Amino acid sequence: MSFRNLLRAPLAFGVALITIAAACLKQGRATGAVATEPADGHDEGAQARAEELTSLARHLLTAGEEEKSRIARALHDGLGSTLTAVNLDLFWMQQRLADQPAIASRLTRAKEVLASTVEMNRRIVHELRPTVLDTLGLSAALESHAADFSQRNAVPVEAELPDETPALKDGAPIALFRICEEALTNAARHAQATSIRISLREEAAGIVLEVIDNGIGIDLNAGGGAPVSIGLLSMRERAAAIGGTLSVARGAGGRGTVVRVILRTSP
Repeated sequence: MSFRNLLRAPLAFGVALITIAAACLKQGRATGAVATEPADGHDEGAQARAEELTSLARHLLTAGEEEKSRIARALHDGLGSTLTAVNLDLFWMQQRLADQPAIASRLTRAKEVLASTVEMNRRIVHELRPTVLDTLGLSAALESHAADFSQRNAVPVEAELPDETPALKDGAPIALFRICEEALTNAARHAQATSIRISLREEAAGIVLEVIDNGIGIDLNAGGGAPVSIGLLSMRERAAAIGGTLSVARGAGGRGTVVRVILRTSP
């Protein structure tokens, strides 16, 4: 399991579990304590518990992102500066031990290991909290992630993004970024896509984010025996947490999958 999945799995699973429980309560399928309530109070009790669980799921998402941001800052400011200082010391020693090949060779290897550690730290910081999102905005962050994703997975990703990021409420940029991140991962891992297109645009109804792939498509007719997609539940909860809606449908001609988020900016 990659570091990214290691960080994401527990939170996504917890959010999905809570979301499923809330859905069951809303549909009147809850058991246990709810089932023992008087019939006339069942609906109100189930609804209240469902709302509490939904609120908890959204709180977990927000708290998770805040913790990731805190860890990213600590790694960048603390470990990053320490690794830079070590690199400068190694360079200083290497310059003064050029006439001792054995020691100089070991220093060269040490610098190579250090360089890979610096790169690993940079990637971890980026996966925890993409710095470009805070400095340059959502469009730049999506473009950067699309390029990085395409290089790592050998899957072309076309990005249709505005030069300037539309005005978004607090929490919306990271939520939309995570939804796009999850959709790209699903397209490469499960859909066997060979081409992906992401777009961000402003329409009359609001801000629209789309991720479209040409893969095998999603089974929209899956019955109750189909496994629950934790990633899909997490994406839906992230969209709902910022006042948006997420839909997943087959692409044109029944080919591929279209993940669409609409974040309404008008009543």
